[in-house]
Order: sequence, then C-alpha cells, then structure tokens
Amino acid sequence: MQSFEWVDFQFPTRTYVQRNSTHNMGTLIRDLGERPFVFSIQEEIRSEDEYQILLTGLKKQMSGCIIYDEFHSLPSYDQMDSASYFLRRSGADIIIAIGGRHTFQVARSLAMLARNEVYAGELKQKRFPLKKAPMPLVCIPTGLTIGEESSPDMFGYDSSTGDFFYHRDHRLYPEAILVDPNLVSNPSRNELVRQGMAVIAASVESILSRKSNEITGSLSLKAIELVVRSINTLMTDQANQGARYNLAVASVVCGMAASSTALGLSYSIAQSVHLVTGMDFYSALNILLPHVMEYNLTSSASKYVQIARALEQDIHDISIIEAAIKAVEGVRKLYLDLNVAQRLSDFEIAKSTLGEIAELAAEYPLIKNTPRDMERNEIETILITAY
Repeated sequence: MQSFEWVDFQFPTRTYVQRNSTHNMGTLIRDLGERPFVFSIQEEIRSEDEYQILLTGLKKQMSGCIIYDEFHSLPSYDQMDSASYFLRRSGADIIIAIGGRHTFQVARSLAMLARNEVYAGELKQKRFPLKKAPMPLVCIPTGLTIGEESSPDMFGYDSSTGDFFYHRDHRLYPEAILVDPNLVSNPSRNELVRQGMAVIAASVESILSRKSNEITGSLSLKAIELVVRSINTLMTDQANQGARYNLAVASVVCGMAASSTALGLSYSIAQSVHLVTGMDFYSALNILLPHVMEYNLTSSASKYVQIARALEQDIHDISIIEAAIKAVEGVRKLYLDLNVAQRLSDFEIAKSTLGEIAELAAEYPLIKNTPRDMERNEIETILITAY
C-alpha cells in the first residue's frame, strides 16, 4: 500500500462493512500477515462476549495470535515503550487493533515505535517522517469512533508530565478496517446519540478544515445526513436496525473524509478537556461544536449553508449569513430534541481548569486547520462561553 502526502484526497485502506461478521473477520485478515499482534485497551471493549467471539475467529484463521490487552486506559510513555519492546521481540508481522479511538491512536504509535530506534518520550521532538515505515495495521472498531480507525495520526499522552505528541504520517493508514455494524451500533440509545452527534461534530470540522475539498466535503455532508436521519428514527424506534446500520456507515464515511483533511479546533479542545479533567471526549466535542462554529462563521459562511441543508434546516429565500446561522441553530435544535448536554459545567468541571485546558489545546497542531488563526486567549474565551 502506498500513499502520498501531497495529493488532495486519498484513502488507500481496504474497507469492509458487513453485519454479523465478527466471528469471520480472520478470513479477511489472514492474507495480510502470518503472526498478528492483537492489541486492545480494556475500557474500550464494550462487550466482552463479542470480543471473545472475535478473538476465537482470529485464532481459528490465523496461527500464533499474540493477545496484548495489558492497558486499562490510555498508557503512559513508559507503558508504551514496554509494549513496543514486547511487540518488537514477539516476531509479529501485523497489528490488529480492536477497540476505540485511544486503541487506534496507541496502536499506530506502537507500529512506528516497534520499527524505529526511538522512545515514546522522544517522539514530540523527532523530525518526521521517521526512517523506517511502521508495521502494517488492521483496525476493528467496537463502537462509533468518528472514524478514527481510518486516521494516519499517532498520539500519546503522559499524565505524569502533561506531555503529549501528535504526528501525521501517511504511512500509518491502516491496511484494512473491518466494521460489523451490529457490533459498533449495539450500545444504548443514549450512547448512540452521544456518539452520533460526535460524528456530526467531526464531519463539520472536516468541512471547515483548511485542507477540505469537494470530495471530503461531499463525504462529510453525507455522514451528517445519515446521522440526522438515523437519530430521528431512533427517537421513535430504538430497535431499528436500519438506523443503527446507517450510524455505523456514517462513522466510516466521516473517517474517510477526516483522514485526508484532519480535524481542527473542536477536536483539539475536546481532547484537552478529556486529558485534563477526564470528561468524556465525545460529550466535550458535542458541547464545543456550536461555539466553535460561531467563532468560524464569518470566515466560512458558504460552507455553513451546505451544513445547514444537511441538518434539514429551511434556508430558502434567506442570505448566506442567515443560512450559516441556521447551521448553528440546527445543531442546537438537535441537542434540545435529543436532550444532549450543552454546558461543560454540567459535568462538574472546575472553572479554574479552563486555563490549563486552553494551554494544552494551544499546543495541539490541529488548531492550525481552523479557518481563522487562533491564540490561547481565544481558546479560553470559547471554553468560558461553553462553560
């Protein structure tokens, strides 16, 4: 698989979406490697039964599976170094990551660390690309992940020092992603609403990205439409399998777009809120979205018109700015209809932490994707408004 940093759009990853495929995923992977390193973070395994079915299928189709599920949550740098050392010595030739966003971020980091003579704590200062290509990777999401299984980004955070690294390397595109809609869309209605709205937030970020283009924009708008239609259906019919399937597809499509554009300000601040306070990332992303949309409105008004239409807002016979405002109103209306929290203070976050959150977010490279230039004080202003 080959990818290029300089092209407008690429998605070199093989993508498989099939209901009830959890037990049979090994047949799709066995041609990609002979000795898999199966990696997961425990808190992102939503169903132990489904996880064991998946592992049984992998072991049946692939000999010598190495199961590594030592981490309960996002690991420290030292833990990542231990895992990469184990991976290097194991003789594995492919990583199979099963879980959610942190699982995939760490797996990509391990794929790079295992092939290069470098420690996790050194990655922030390293010049990229590193000399050796990463190990091949397959991603299997266990929930809606705003498409992070598709991303070529690597990330790590050490809570003891507050240090983090983030790099984008197009060699980190996974060889394949395998999605069983029955697995990823199995949670409760409330959890699906939270995750589904996060897919909308990520899709809006992708549309507003400075790297957005006609292809990524079309994919992101389709993801928004799928979520809006499916969420409205689930409001009256929680067991509707078609709506749950569409949410799974929306997450995949969102990831295809975001893997080319990268995300931006809402994502960076939400990640910082999560790391500093422990607040759920998706909830933080949802709360921040309308405030960031308001911040960027005048610089990207024409894009907001498309977003408003995807949100099923009536924009006939009004100006571009009025239609753009409708996009923000459309998000807030969805929040009200679905009873989505709209304030950070609802999660008992101390107001005194907002400065620390802004400081961390200001260091995140992805804020450069926002349509307007951004400084730390402006990030803190957005946080205060969202509080």
